[in-house]
Amino acid sequence: MLTSTFEILGLRVPAPGRRALPGIVALPFCVLLTVAIGVADYWTGYDIRLAPLYLLPLALASWMLGRAAGAVVAVAAATCWLILFESSHPYSHPFYFYWEGGIMFTVHLLFVLLLARLREALEHSDQRFITVLEGLDAVVLVEDARGGLLYGNRRFRELFAALPPALRGEGELHEEASGRWYHAHARPLRWVDGREALLRVLSDVTEERHARELIAKHREAAHRTARLVALGEFASAIAHELNQPLAAIATYNDASLLLLQKGGANAAELKAAMAKCRDQAKRAGDIIQRLREVLRQPVPARVRHSLNEIARAALELAAPQAEEAGVALELRLAAGELPVRTDRLLVEQAALNLLRNAIEAVQRLPVERRRVTLATAPGAPGSASLSVTDLGEGLPAEVGERLFQPFVSTKPDGLGLGLSICRSVIESLGGSIRARAGDGAGARFEFSLPAEAT
Repeated sequence: MLTSTFEILGLRVPAPGRRALPGIVALPFCVLLTVAIGVADYWTGYDIRLAPLYLLPLALASWMLGRAAGAVVAVAAATCWLILFESSHPYSHPFYFYWEGGIMFTVHLLFVLLLARLREALEHSDQRFITVLEGLDAVVLVEDARGGLLYGNRRFRELFAALPPALRGEGELHEEASGRWYHAHARPLRWVDGREALLRVLSDVTEERHARELIAKHREAAHRTARLVALGEFASAIAHELNQPLAAIATYNDASLLLLQKGGANAAELKAAMAKCRDQAKRAGDIIQRLREVLRQPVPARVRHSLNEIARAALELAAPQAEEAGVALELRLAAGELPVRTDRLLVEQAALNLLRNAIEAVQRLPVERRRVTLATAPGAPGSASLSVTDLGEGLPAEVGERLFQPFVSTKPDGLGLGLSICRSVIESLGGSIRARAGDGAGARFEFSLPAEAT
């Protein structure tokens, strides 16, 4: 490939194949070669017809020095031919002799013009290529097999005097001096002089990397905020469960004190009462630990869980509220384990929130409609689903697609954050959530999660 003159580290370097000899030497060399061809043609008596060899110096002069030098050599070739061939030409009239000389000069001149035009076209083509490379924001350089620099574009010259060792690789690399990050790519190629070389392209990805880090931080903050906001509703549901063990502890303690006050307490009865106190205290401790884990975990911890077990746990947490409201809870579990890779606490909270909404939707309805069903089932290929169905009044038409948006609520005293948080939690875990009318009456909320391969 022919390339035009370009700068490498501030030095002007001639492209290979062009002006390899200075003009002051190349032009006389081509003229002398032309004269030598003419003399050799004359000495052989024109029997071998060496005149076509004039094309050699014509090509050298035109390609290396341009059309002007080629024209000079064409004139020299025509002059040699006229001078040396004049004494022995076989033409019947001098006109034909000069006519052949003119034809030869014209052909040589056309050859010079065409060759010069071809060279200029190649130069312009290469210049466009070099212009593109010089205009790139990416660093582009070419090294030989020993690491020597063959070419560096404008961006390279602006940033580096030499390629830092830290950037001699592929992938995302860090340049400590400037603190910038680059995505490096390298591939072998053959240089213009035939040498094996290596093309390196370094794209500055510092801003992109910072953007990714900011997105990750915002995502983490969003997860933590979702947990903190959800904690209010989560705590109110857990309070029902905490009241039970605490009340039981107080009752068993009162019974134990009463036995001791009467004297002659039955040791077996006293031991049984204290054991029940211990069990209820452990239960209360487990509930508090659950709250602490929700607060402490900043991002979803995805491990293998059974969606059926998550459904059972959510139903147990919702049971006190359902019992107080006179609502029957029904559990329909899919056969098998139904494994998912997810954050149990977040999914449990999402299911609990849907259950609480369903309980509130039916608690003032006739007894036969005070029923909520929690079900699990295999979903689309590679997923598992959990659904909560009630027999309430259904979804208001005015809410429509805005149901999962923040601050949209169907409750008079609701904040409109519960369903929005559920959607955020489920989508952050790679799932999706949707709502539709129930079978016959009420509403059905369902979310799906990626299934874990068994």
